[in-house]
Amino acid sequence: MPRLFIAIDLPSKLRERLRSLCVGVDQARWVNPQQLHVTLRFVGDTADEAMREVRRRLARVRAPGFDLSLHGVGVFPEPRGRKRPRVLWLGIEPIDELFYLKQEIDRTIGIHDKATKQTFSPHLTLARLSEKSDKPDRSLADFLANHRDFRSATWHVACFHLYQSTLHPSGAIHEPIERYGLAQPDVNG
Repeated sequence: MPRLFIAIDLPSKLRERLRSLCVGVDQARWVNPQQLHVTLRFVGDTADEAMREVRRRLARVRAPGFDLSLHGVGVFPEPRGRKRPRVLWLGIEPIDELFYLKQEIDRTIGIHDKATKQTFSPHLTLARLSEKSDKPDRSLADFLANHRDFRSATWHVACFHLYQSTLHPSGAIHEPIERYGLAQPDVNG
C-alpha cells in the first residue's frame, strides 16, 4: 500500500546550498538534500483505488503560484523539561499563500481536520535528532545560534507534487507520482 504525501519541491541551486548547511550537529541524521521538500499534507498509507481518487481530486486544485524563501532555524518539539528535540528545521516565509494552497488541497481531497494556521507549522526538515542521549547536545545549540539568521534566495512555486514514500532502514525514499501546476500571473493584465 503506497504511503503518500503532498509537497513543494526546492530549486536545485537551493538544494546544493543546503547541502553545505547540513553538517556540525553530533546527533543529527541529515535529510538527503535530494529529498528536501516542504510537506503540505501527509496522506499516509493509501490503497491503490483511493490513490487514484486522490490523484484525480488533486488535479482540481486551483491556487495561484507564489514566491517563498527559507528563513531561520528551529527544532520540534521546543526543548522543555525532559523533552528532547527530534527535528531540526528551516522556517518558511511568507506563508499566507502556502496556507491557502494547503487549505485548497485539504478541501479538494476531502480532508477536514483541525489543520489550521495554529496547527500547520510550515517548515523544511533538515535532520532528525537522536533521542538516545541524555546529555545536552552543545553542537545543536551552536548550530541554532550560528544559523538563526539564515535566509535563502526567494524562489517561485509554480507547482506541487504527490509523492510516494518508501521506508528503509537508511531513511525514507521519496518518489514523485504526479506534478500539479499552479495558476500563473496574467502578464498581459
